[in-house]
Amino acid sequence: MKPQNIAYNFRIAIIAITQNKLRAFLTSLGIVFGVASVIAMLAIGSGAQQEILEQLKILGTNNIIIKPIVEQEEGEVTEELEKTAEKKRFSPGLTLLDAQSIENVLPHVRFASPEIIIETMTIRSGLKRTTKLVGVNRHYFQTSDFNLGEGQLFTDYQIENSVPVCIIGQGIKTRFFPKEDPLGKRIKCGRLWLTVIGVMKERKITDENIQHLGIRDFNMDIYAPITTLLLRYKNRALVTKDDILRASRRRSDESDQEKNYHQVDRLI
Repeated sequence: MKPQNIAYNFRIAIIAITQNKLRAFLTSLGIVFGVASVIAMLAIGSGAQQEILEQLKILGTNNIIIKPIVEQEEGEVTEELEKTAEKKRFSPGLTLLDAQSIENVLPHVRFASPEIIIETMTIRSGLKRTTKLVGVNRHYFQTSDFNLGEGQLFTDYQIENSVPVCIIGQGIKTRFFPKEDPLGKRIKCGRLWLTVIGVMKERKITDENIQHLGIRDFNMDIYAPITTLLLRYKNRALVTKDDILRASRRRSDESDQEKNYHQVDRLI
């Protein structure tokens, strides 16, 4: 197209716009709203994508969580089913050896960390609060993308010897150590005093994340070696009288059951 034709067409367009001002205004308005709506939809889509990525980051993008399941069944119980149910009831469930086997057998698994969570009353300097005491090993912090802010992680010696130490979340530090360095200080969890060796960096978790993702506020957690929880809080090696009575299917001779309990207790 020749330059003079371009100038002529442009002049005709200007004349048409000036003669049809309302139509030109409505057309311009439609273009503006159309472009704005496309930009808004793209922005909403990008925001939703970013929110989903943040949620996946909290849960772990490449993590697999294994939980024990208690079977729920109804119906009449025969003698054969009674024996089967009893065997399942007293199954040891998931153990530390299972976590070790996963690391040893599956080549694509980088880390495996067992986790035990118990509710406990935390006390220090006249303050108390119900918190979650979480038993883990060192790999837990890597798999969960938790970053250490102060101090150090658990050592091999502390894990192997069930040393009463802990790493606290940022929320625990704020509430129980507001104006002091928590490292080296002691905090009482349940009946046991734990020495603080580390503080985690704050995790950005909203109430909406807690509600929709079914997670907890990790900033209010207290982490201890899993062996410490197993030995000092949930001693699975201890056989009590009630355990013997529940495991026994013969209720006729209570004296023999008590005798068996004391024999096992002395053996342990």
